[in-house]
Amino acid sequence: MTVQRPRDLKVGEKQLSLPIYFPSVSSVKTSISPLNCILVLTALQADQFLVSAYDVHYADAEVQKNLKDKITEAMNKGVTVLMDSGNYESFWKEKSESWLQENYHKMLAEINCTAAFGFDEQAPPDDSAAHVRLICEQHKQDQAVNAQTPIIPIVHGKAEALPVVCSLVADVTGVAMIAVPERCLGKGVFARAHCISEIRKAMNATDRYVALHLLGTGNPISIAIYTLAGADSYDGLEWCRTVVDHETATLFHFSHADFFRRQTEYGDMDIDFQPRTLAHNLAFYRMWMNRFLKSVQDERGVEFCKINFPDRIFSACVDVLRWKP
Repeated sequence: MTVQRPRDLKVGEKQLSLPIYFPSVSSVKTSISPLNCILVLTALQADQFLVSAYDVHYADAEVQKNLKDKITEAMNKGVTVLMDSGNYESFWKEKSESWLQENYHKMLAEINCTAAFGFDEQAPPDDSAAHVRLICEQHKQDQAVNAQTPIIPIVHGKAEALPVVCSLVADVTGVAMIAVPERCLGKGVFARAHCISEIRKAMNATDRYVALHLLGTGNPISIAIYTLAGADSYDGLEWCRTVVDHETATLFHFSHADFFRRQTEYGDMDIDFQPRTLAHNLAFYRMWMNRFLKSVQDERGVEFCKINFPDRIFSACVDVLRWKP
């Protein structure tokens, strides 16, 4: 039986159209607070976003209440909210030893979200069987805290081990989606695309479609390449760290937004630089993902890339990935 990507994937009570991109909200390597990011996202009527359990947990009491209220408000308006485990933030803030699964469980019980990523082991055992047992046990523990919120397991590890581990975890847990950090897939974009293809083959062998989410993927060109390789869902901070050129889908330093402000209606508005640039970026991602989704569902993904990629990048994809224009 050939397993094909569905147009929509049910995660909890939500139907998600695939592929899908979640703008990430994080306190790491950004100049914008998580609360302000969420305020911008909700003001611009974003359909989905990702928030970190760590950031909510460590916010002071007033900010934490505001974060929880704004997340609940977004959920009530139909926004899809994913909650991350917080291990990304704990690593960069050197608090990995103090950010424990019990801290995450407190947030999992208190934060209203559509789905949540499981509390992940970032230094897993080399033995695949032991690795699968560890992930499945942690998944069981996380899911027991909040039975209403689907838990999406995160798989770390070496690229060559990911296909087997992902397929076994998907088979044992029966989840609708598995997550992998993009950095685990390989060093270059083509190596990562190859690894995604292998993961997709392995998971499709379970005879049901399990979506693949890539953590930390927000480059629009990467999203397109990885989708054609077999990934489905993405989150990234590029929307609030960089500025995107709407004409080429390439990213520039945030301060370079002055060069591109006329590409959207926000450029002529009398608003501060930061929210104007975020609005510029979100307008791009909404447009890009809507058009790309339609192209993928019409089986015209390569054609989309030919039209929207810079020529040199598209030619390299044709040569290495054997795309047929």
